[in-house]
Amino acid sequence: MFDQFTKSFLARIPVSKLDWKFIEETLNQSSELGRVNGNEDEMFLCQESILNATVHHPLNLKYPLPDVYIHTFLKCLINMVERFHCEIHSNILEKYTNLICKNLSTVEAGHRSFMIDESTSISLRENISIISDGTTGLCTWQAAFHLAEWCIANRQRITGMTVVELGSGAGLVGLTCYKTCKPGYITMTDFHPKVMETLRYNLENNQLIENSSPPIDIQPLDWMEFHTKSESSLQADLVLASDVVFDVELIPALVGTLSKLLHPRDNQLLPSAIVACTERNQETLNRFLYELAQQNLTYGHLEHAPSIFACERNYPVRIYEIQSIKC
Repeated sequence: MFDQFTKSFLARIPVSKLDWKFIEETLNQSSELGRVNGNEDEMFLCQESILNATVHHPLNLKYPLPDVYIHTFLKCLINMVERFHCEIHSNILEKYTNLICKNLSTVEAGHRSFMIDESTSISLRENISIISDGTTGLCTWQAAFHLAEWCIANRQRITGMTVVELGSGAGLVGLTCYKTCKPGYITMTDFHPKVMETLRYNLENNQLIENSSPPIDIQPLDWMEFHTKSESSLQADLVLASDVVFDVELIPALVGTLSKLLHPRDNQLLPSAIVACTERNQETLNRFLYELAQQNLTYGHLEHAPSIFACERNYPVRIYEIQSIKC
């Protein structure tokens, strides 16, 4: 009953954009049923169900959302219940009062949890500020959800493959790939120290890294340095990257890194890269495509997969498959 609302709540969709119409209809049904049956407990049971599907959900208890988010959510819930002239459930009031007494931080740091199916979920520690600690890599950006969904829909292309992810950030794509696609080996990479710290925390929190099977690894990777090296031990059958095309100055190094990872190897399949780009700036995207041509890399457009993740989808996203031009 609450499945979709729970997914949105745990994914930390802005409180104002949650499906409050659904909550209102649920409360209204309970209110009418209570009047018909002469049972005031109906509204209390309904409020308790809402609380259990959100604030008291097992994933939120283990990987809590920021207090400021919970506070805002409970305030909206209380306001809605009061419209029905009903008493607020004591557990809701207690939780809300405790939060009021705390010095709530305005920084949206905390966890987000994403439910993929009944048995698979991913919980990430994030900071959803646009820039935090000098980097944009401490939160999950829009194209990552599209790429993760592509991986799930195309898992047969990933099973058994050696996968390298560029710009892993908080880790959504790599963790989704690992948990749903059974790669042979996966290396997740980023560069900023704070991002690497968060990435390692998220892998450990999802019970990965140590004794993982198949193996999973994280490595710092500086594109500026990597693409100029004559040799590297980092190799891939498949490269994944999302929301890495945002800074014109970094594009040559990014494409150089792709070119190196996609260089054909003897007696092996031609490696591919799947890159998801949010269309925010057409000039930046055009520069990326131009640099691909300069490095003898060819690209094609891929279809989007069915939506799975609860997330905001404010901009169009393009998904490219990139390969080296065969000689």
